[in-house]
Amino acid sequence: MRPARIILLLVALVAGSLAAFLVMRGSAPPAPTTEVRTEVVQEAKTQILVAKAPIGVGERLNPARVEWQDWPEGALRTEYVTVSAMPDAPEQLTGAVARFEFFPGEPIREAKLVRADQGYLSAVLSPGKRGVSVTVTAASSAGGFVVPNDHVDVLLTTSTEMGQRSEVILSNVRVLALGKRLGEMGVSGGDETGAEDSPNPTTFNDSTIATLELDPAQAETLVNASTRGRLSLTLRSVADFNRVETGVPTNQAVRLIRYGRERSVLAGSAMSADANDYSTPEVNNLPGNNQAPEASSTPQILPQ
Repeated sequence: MRPARIILLLVALVAGSLAAFLVMRGSAPPAPTTEVRTEVVQEAKTQILVAKAPIGVGERLNPARVEWQDWPEGALRTEYVTVSAMPDAPEQLTGAVARFEFFPGEPIREAKLVRADQGYLSAVLSPGKRGVSVTVTAASSAGGFVVPNDHVDVLLTTSTEMGQRSEVILSNVRVLALGKRLGEMGVSGGDETGAEDSPNPTTFNDSTIATLELDPAQAETLVNASTRGRLSLTLRSVADFNRVETGVPTNQAVRLIRYGRERSVLAGSAMSADANDYSTPEVNNLPGNNQAPEASSTPQILPQ
């Protein structure tokens, strides 16, 4: 047999073997697959009391404004009102006054409520504080854009022999209410239309009553200052709300006798800074001590 035929037979044999191998491999059963099952485990839930509708500052709670809502136990906080701890919470909290605003779906926390039978303004006052009202105009209060819960400085403008003079008598005090308005929305916000999605606060154009939250000393200062001149409110940044003021005079009215003349001035102001250099009320009220200082002393110009 010729070598060419032998080579041809070998090539055919190899090709046939390769074809048979491929056919056998293609018909082999597929490898077994592992089925993965995902099981969803429901997290334990409870029910907490939430606001069903917007609740403004100073408004009283009632069952129509709150509702029970499912809440994951893993996200539960100790200050939330739960159905297990207070099953009749809508009835128990009826009449409680909101010291802060509640939005729809917000959990009700007793720390933001006051259970009081008195008026809503006394309920939102901080302990030890007083509510003092003064008349202000839009021009003297940031164009009428001052709203409740803003912080302001109170300026007193008086007429002196040298012209108009303004000074800060109270610094960083909280505005409790403006007119009949307590909050930012709802009835206490003065929004009679109930438009909850309006981003623009209601401003005032003419004069209105501003109620400030003050301590007793600040209240006395403000009442005394209201009889001496014109009051203005300057709006402060929200970053200053919790800042502790340093170097701000207490501005309490004191009795000053100088050159035999008696005047009522504000403590810490420039006109009372050197009061002790000349006289005090106790010294000048003594017999024989109600006299002017030596001629070498430089007279001071007192404001009228």
